[in-house]
Amino acid sequence: MLVGTYDFTLDAKNRVAVPARLRSAFADGIYVTRGMDRCLSCYTPEGFDQYLQEELGKAPNSRRGRGLRRFATAGAVHEELDRQGRITVPQRLLEFAGIDRDVTIIGVQDHIEIWDRAAWDEYLRRQEEEADDIADEFATA
Repeated sequence: MLVGTYDFTLDAKNRVAVPARLRSAFADGIYVTRGMDRCLSCYTPEGFDQYLQEELGKAPNSRRGRGLRRFATAGAVHEELDRQGRITVPQRLLEFAGIDRDVTIIGVQDHIEIWDRAAWDEYLRRQEEEADDIADEFATA
């Protein structure tokens, strides 16, 4: 179970540490790809395969479905953690997520996400304001 919130800073070589508590999950490497809401989604190899099969596999073979699959896979990279538990994030992915230097890494149950820290803070503020309404919406669905 990947959970928690962790603040880090990218180094000059675009490396960021995977939180120590979560590193063991990524012993076989990590797939980094474009995520929803302008963040980067990071999966174990098994988790990425499962995401592709179960989530993207549901997308129809339509223009929008193909586009969603391309969105997730074309920019994906496989990285190995270095001795310090860091990964290098390609510049194109950093640009997609608007990440400059300060990042927040969050655990999202089956994957982690890398956010620009200011964007995460703003997203979290909005979610906190809407949390009760969202919970009510799911409770009545």
